[in-house]
Amino acid sequence: MESHHPEQIGGLYFDIMSHSQKFADVTTDDGAKAFNEEFLVKPLPEHEAELSTPLSIEIIDAVVRKETLLNVGDGIGTKEHVEYIIKISRGLQLKTLGKRYSELQSFHQLLLEHRLIDRLSAPPFPEKQTFRDGWYKFDHTDTNSDFVRTRKIALDQYLKRLFDANPTLYHEPCAIAFFGIEEFELKAAEEVSKAAAQKLARAKALEAPPDQSFQVQPNMRGLYDV
Repeated sequence: MESHHPEQIGGLYFDIMSHSQKFADVTTDDGAKAFNEEFLVKPLPEHEAELSTPLSIEIIDAVVRKETLLNVGDGIGTKEHVEYIIKISRGLQLKTLGKRYSELQSFHQLLLEHRLIDRLSAPPFPEKQTFRDGWYKFDHTDTNSDFVRTRKIALDQYLKRLFDANPTLYHEPCAIAFFGIEEFELKAAEEVSKAAAQKLARAKALEAPPDQSFQVQPNMRGLYDV
């Protein structure tokens, strides 16, 4: 059996009593049904903030990674690439991870292919820039270069716009897997379950007979002590 703290019980009691006082103005059966339904669907204040907690995402850095390559005839070599460090938070939860430009581009295409975002209204993915004279070859892995800084800003703006326009996107399995935010989804499920339990408690409290311990009893003179 679920236990409730005294302050929760008290808050629930006064909420119900307030509802009961307003109920005195309801004069029809249909009106009573609608009135009670409105009370039951009203979200609990303590859960409104939890359920509406948005996901925050931003690119906070860019770092160079080295990968080992095995070339036929040339032996083992290395190649450098840039990863953009993404910080994701929701409430007190925090996740940081690195993704390449190409990985983010593939994720965007996946969202479009599965129609998880609208092709017309979704923010466009930052285009791969066209360069001249090969100057980019010297700074495309330099995190202090204008090239990397510009791309970092563009990707950051893209991700912010993507999740602002699709606030529940992080519930999608492909987004959970891509960003590794399984714990975010678990926490969100716990919040929904807790809110549902609170709502059920409210419904049962309305159906239960009045608690005599909360009723004011007359004294020996037939008067009520306040």
